[in-house]
Amino acid sequence: MLKPSVDKSDMENSQFFKQVWRINGVIILVAGLLAIGVLMFATYQIFKETIRERGVSGIVNIETSAEVKEKWQLGYLSSIQGTPFVMIPLSSDQQYSQSYYDKSASSIRNYLFINKQENQQHWLLSDNKHLIMKADVLSESTSTGQAVALAILFTVITSDTNNDDRLTAKDVKNVAISLPSGQAYREVLQGIDRVVGYSLTGQESLLVVYQRGDIGYTATINLADFSVSTEKALPKIQN
Repeated sequence: MLKPSVDKSDMENSQFFKQVWRINGVIILVAGLLAIGVLMFATYQIFKETIRERGVSGIVNIETSAEVKEKWQLGYLSSIQGTPFVMIPLSSDQQYSQSYYDKSASSIRNYLFINKQENQQHWLLSDNKHLIMKADVLSESTSTGQAVALAILFTVITSDTNNDDRLTAKDVKNVAISLPSGQAYREVLQGIDRVVGYSLTGQESLLVVYQRGDIGYTATINLADFSVSTEKALPKIQN
């Protein structure tokens, strides 16, 4: 009985396709493992982003029902030009839970003033309940060319005006001023939405431009007694 003949080319083709399928299987396996690895890495990054502590600045949490852990820290000192005084910010670092993540909020709450010649110290504010958004030393050059501080201008938030249990830049602001020593602190403008800018007019007065709602204003502050001598609305643009 004759045996059927086997074509050698058919055997080679069969072996070739087997090798191709094996290679394809390895490629598919490697691609699948890479896809799983990428998916696991992306999931880990999303999870880490979700649970990590969020750090923000310029926010004071005043929720009475929230568990807020508060740490206090003095910042770097800065010399006040032409005076023996230095000022040091006092910052609070609040840590609390916010929905599904933890939040850390750092903000300036007060300033310490030190007379470095006599080593006398005092605080700008009597308590640390407010949020100090900005502190600018107002200085003017003398005839000798040396800059001398005339006063310090502060932008302060004293109350939660939008009722979100936070003191933030979204609340209305007050403009306050003090001597270069940090004494004679006084709030001179209240209920401001935005401080546009300011400019010294010599050594006697300060011009402040600000906004309440949709209306802009200017005010002149007498640096001798911190009184507001003029307050005017900006002229409207005619349509």
